[in-house]
Amino acid sequence: MGVLALLAYSYSIGSVKDCSNGLSKMRVNSMSFLPDPAVKGQNSTLKLSLDNPSQVIAGTATYSFTYNFIPLAPEVKDLCLEVPGGCPIQIGILDTSSSYLIDPNLSGTIGMKIQWKDTVNTELLCVSVSMKL
Repeated sequence: MGVLALLAYSYSIGSVKDCSNGLSKMRVNSMSFLPDPAVKGQNSTLKLSLDNPSQVIAGTATYSFTYNFIPLAPEVKDLCLEVPGGCPIQIGILDTSSSYLIDPNLSGTIGMKIQWKDTVNTELLCVSVSMKL
């Protein structure tokens, strides 16, 4: 497992927020990371309910991480492989859920930012998770 994957699975929750300042195309209806606080050695789940105003045929999902405020190389994936049902992403409500095993070996401050963009680089979503272990 790579460093990014390890960090993605190693969170103890502090806060989840929409980091787009209301400018992303998709609107966040609700978001949660539970349990809060996370329990080391157990799974935590990030749930997002999004309102998608237009069909998305393709794009990228970028996962950026910081560990004790040190940025790590972002991981860029095919958006169509990251969303339930794949592409095209239809107009309407999109509910996503991702589970992460909390690794008891990390300590300090962890940050993760998830950004989705379409093929013309329009920001579809920006969600950040920050916490202290």
